[in-house]
Amino acid sequence: MSFVHQCLLETKAPIPFPAAGLTIEQPSIRDIAMIGGDSALMIGVEALTKNYKKMVGELVSSDISNFDILMRTIKSPDEQSKFIFDAVIKVLSLLFPNTQVFFTPISMIIKSEDNEQHMIDRDSFDTLAGILYDMFCVAELHGDQIDDYNPVGPRAAALVEKFRKKRELLAKLRQERGDDDENISLFGKYISILSVGLKISKNELATYSVYQLIEEFKRFQLKEGFDYTFQAKMAGATNIKNAKDWMETIQIGKLEKDELELEN
Repeated sequence: MSFVHQCLLETKAPIPFPAAGLTIEQPSIRDIAMIGGDSALMIGVEALTKNYKKMVGELVSSDISNFDILMRTIKSPDEQSKFIFDAVIKVLSLLFPNTQVFFTPISMIIKSEDNEQHMIDRDSFDTLAGILYDMFCVAELHGDQIDDYNPVGPRAAALVEKFRKKRELLAKLRQERGDDDENISLFGKYISILSVGLKISKNELATYSVYQLIEEFKRFQLKEGFDYTFQAKMAGATNIKNAKDWMETIQIGKLEKDELELEN
């Protein structure tokens, strides 16, 4: 299930959010850099899309929603909660520019320049989470095989644990190489590769949304593989597997079977 029509994602159009009477803007990579880059973005997005209920299982009442758990988390006085709260505010500022964001015990309030107030509560929050999941390609960036965001359905704890271990391993490898995590940008790498490969200005690529950048990168990978295979066969090479059609429909967030085998 998708919460956002693909045409809106591909054209970076504003996304209707009628449950709260709002329209969600799709920020550019340059906009994201202004709040601290992709790492800051994903901390906030993960907080807003995480399936808390699955993680805590039977420890909470079935009446408690993901929204309730998130609100309790960001209101905690510890440093980690303050860090998450700050990231959530930054993400909301990107989604709803030129507004003020503040919280009540039971809602997030988005106040527009004309002082009109829009409320996001437990009834509308899951829709927001689903939109963000699609907009920011959460499954793609986390290597998640799950096709859709289901705030109350099964999300395997094994996958969550796999992602955690993968992030820990990557962090350890970066540390061993002496890399500066603060200056590493996945989106920056995509821009650098596409700029050379497609001869597109980096400044132009910086205006892309996250969805557009990742979709472009995946399409570029398919085209490169297709061209390489075609040229090799023209040169007489045999025993080469046919490349995928580079014009095929791209499913952002879905891993192909051979990629899953490599992961496992």
